Amino acid sequence: MDYTILTGFSVRYMMTKKRTLNSILKEQDLNTVDGVLMVFIGNHPGYSQEKIGEVTLFDGASIARSLKRLEQAEFATRQVHPTNHRKKLVQLTPKGEKFLAIVKEADKKVSDQLFANISKTDQKKLEDILHRVFDNFDDLDIQNK
Repeated sequence: MDYTILTGFSVRYMMTKKRTLNSILKEQDLNTVDGVLMVFIGNHPGYSQEKIGEVTLFDGASIARSLKRLEQAEFATRQVHPTNHRKKLVQLTPKGEKFLAIVKEADKKVSDQLFANISKTDQKKLEDILHRVFDNFDDLDIQNK
């Protein structure tokens, strides 16, 4: 198999998604990290800032700056954890959820356009194959040197 097509597709697909996201975020004076965090928080409400950092691999300072911008835009809130006052739990506000819906709709539109000439059957086959390949990541033995 020629894996360059997979690499090329992955890079171009992610760059297209990033440009789509950035065009919407720019209207709100937000950046890519802000958008990624909004999507993450929307999928995982109530995670702590620390947990968000562990999962997203963003450093603490980037997360703090991004959350400050999201709070200023009234898209997210940070609340003190009920039992551990050093932790702050993050969630989207109704305004943030509404904005995230706009972002997701734009993302869906781009994906729908990319797959417009691919039959539903072929889309399902591709999805099944990608799930199997994705599962193989857990079996990789890559040494960090």
